[in-house]
Amino acid sequence: MRKIATLLFLTLFAAGAFGQAFSGVSWVNWNNEPDYPDITGYADNPYDNPVVVVNQTPPGLDLGNITMNVPTFDMAWGLLGDSMAVAHLTSNGVAGDLFDLGSETPSFGAAWKAIHDGANLYILLKYWDLNAQADAGSLSFEVMAQPTSPVRHEPSFIAASDSAEAAVVAYQNMAYCRIVELGGGKAVFKDGAVSEYSATVGLDKVEQDFRGYWAANWGSNEHGLLALAQAPHFWDDTDGVIRAIMVMSFDGALGYPADPTNLEGDYMAVEVGDTIAFDIKSNSLVGGAENDNKVEYFWASDKNQGYAANYYSGHLILKEAEGPAATPAFSGVSWVNWNNEPDYEGVTGYADNPYDNPEVTILKAPASWTPVSDVAGFDATWGILGDSMAVSNLTSNGVAGDLFDLGSEAPSFGAAWKAVHDGANFYVLLKYWDLNGQADDGSLSFEIMAQPTSPVRHEYSFEAASDSAEAAVLAYQNMAYCRIVELGGGKAVFKDGAVSEYSATVAYDKVEQDFRGYWAANWGSNEHGLLALAQSAHFWDNTDGVIRAVMVMSFDGALGYPVDPTNLEGDYNAIQVGETFAFDVKSNSLVGGAENDNKVEYFWASDKNQGYAANYYSGHLTLSDEEIVISSIREREANNLKVYIHEDFLNIRGVEVTDVEIYSITGAKVKSARDVSGQLNISDINDGIYIVKLKGIPNGYKVVK
Repeated sequence: MRKIATLLFLTLFAAGAFGQAFSGVSWVNWNNEPDYPDITGYADNPYDNPVVVVNQTPPGLDLGNITMNVPTFDMAWGLLGDSMAVAHLTSNGVAGDLFDLGSETPSFGAAWKAIHDGANLYILLKYWDLNAQADAGSLSFEVMAQPTSPVRHEPSFIAASDSAEAAVVAYQNMAYCRIVELGGGKAVFKDGAVSEYSATVGLDKVEQDFRGYWAANWGSNEHGLLALAQAPHFWDDTDGVIRAIMVMSFDGALGYPADPTNLEGDYMAVEVGDTIAFDIKSNSLVGGAENDNKVEYFWASDKNQGYAANYYSGHLILKEAEGPAATPAFSGVSWVNWNNEPDYEGVTGYADNPYDNPEVTILKAPASWTPVSDVAGFDATWGILGDSMAVSNLTSNGVAGDLFDLGSEAPSFGAAWKAVHDGANFYVLLKYWDLNGQADDGSLSFEIMAQPTSPVRHEYSFEAASDSAEAAVLAYQNMAYCRIVELGGGKAVFKDGAVSEYSATVAYDKVEQDFRGYWAANWGSNEHGLLALAQSAHFWDNTDGVIRAVMVMSFDGALGYPVDPTNLEGDYNAIQVGETFAFDVKSNSLVGGAENDNKVEYFWASDKNQGYAANYYSGHLTLSDEEIVISSIREREANNLKVYIHEDFLNIRGVEVTDVEIYSITGAKVKSARDVSGQLNISDINDGIYIVKLKGIPNGYKVVK
């Protein structure tokens, strides 16, 4: 139907159905066209007419519903690749050429990107005026589109200057104007609304005295303007940057009459695969409302006649979607600003992870081990478990200071953790020192982040968004990187021995987002895990400025994950020994009050306060089946390794040279030495019970002086 209608239309034109030619709009002065070598007419086009392929979202990704905001706009802008600069100065230049987006410190100019969903063309626009050079409220856009005959509107083109025919053909070829019969127009877009959608209205023609043709009036494309008035555009002007989206429907704003002689009849819709003529103009005033104060740029055109003639315009190809139909994607939580991610040399996307993601092996407790229930038990376990992991990455804004000093000679403030498991539960041992009472009373707490499945990404098959050859669903999934409760785990708030929250982005408690073909996950509770944490025997003691705490996470409860990730009410799988899960620890405190600036917050693995928003930053723990062995003297003798104290010397038999660390029963390191051969003088250590650690040997050795 569409091809037949177009053929009829072209046939009517070719046969001279209107009887007279159409003139271009009067303000187009073709005499100002420059001469080009070897070009005697306009048949040989000296202009670039840039071509942009506009990708389609895959089936199932509905962009027709939108609740747009700045973070979502920025995420979409980042997704869509390189922008097209609106950089051709077409004003008279008296107010200057302010465009500098290609400079080291860009401040002024406009650019655009686009995507379509098979029913609408979404034009994403940005206009920067960071230094407020333009008059307030003067920034706007003009978007020009012509859906049919994007190169010329004449079915058979003969350059006017080469024509041996009469004036009718010459005037036809001189016009080059887009007329409303061909669809489209020039849309004036400002403050989120389209106030005009105009073109040279060929059927609203005026007979010209002394000339054998009619001239087309400049008028409104009412069919398209109605569609633009009903479309869900977006506009935000924050901090000197306009972010905007103009929505052009295929059957409305980009529709064209099936019968070009009848503007009141049926309209045809642009289709996927079509090419349309297209241009964007940015407008502003500098210093007043006079014409000399205009600063106007085009994307494709190099003169301010962009809608007068698609001769100057660029072309958009509405590409068909690739790949199979997809289920709606999940968005990351809104407070994650991926634009703040630094660039890394040789890294084109997030598949190549530039973060350390520290890895820790968690040993299994001996069968005789009793879970911590008092300070002595905590200190004994802490001493046995070897080196601690410092929670020292400052992620608060630093106004209240960086108090962490556990690596100093006289440590007073900071947190650290160790861990052990018994095959059924994971025990996180935590210490928080505030020996000088610097933090507000009662403000010290922990947050424990864990995700048992897919520790590196939440997608089962990850492909970096920036490297993806597929369409937007995959890109949105990969940009999210959020841990969702279907994969188990969450962020546990642990204070005073109780877990008050175990939350994550709850993907199946989802909110449909207008204008985005995916759902955004709400932040909500992992009820299955929270119930298990409420029933666990945690430990908490705050004595003499040191918090000692143990949070217990059961394999089948707090670290369990749903068998069917679409059914949170169904059965859960328990994490198993040998598996690896994403993990992080955050320490919280306030110094001087409850304001945000008074927060002092540190992470173990993450270097920004988005540890649970994205396991991209987290560390990884592997549950080992290797059991900790705390040998008695007889056992050590049987193994030909003896560690014992005689008088003021620590004696070591069964190993020639080793590094030695000695811990008190409270977990404090009291002495260390390297390259010890058989004997170490410990006369400087008080009498008591100690744990001795030898390099390369996982066992801890209990000795008494």
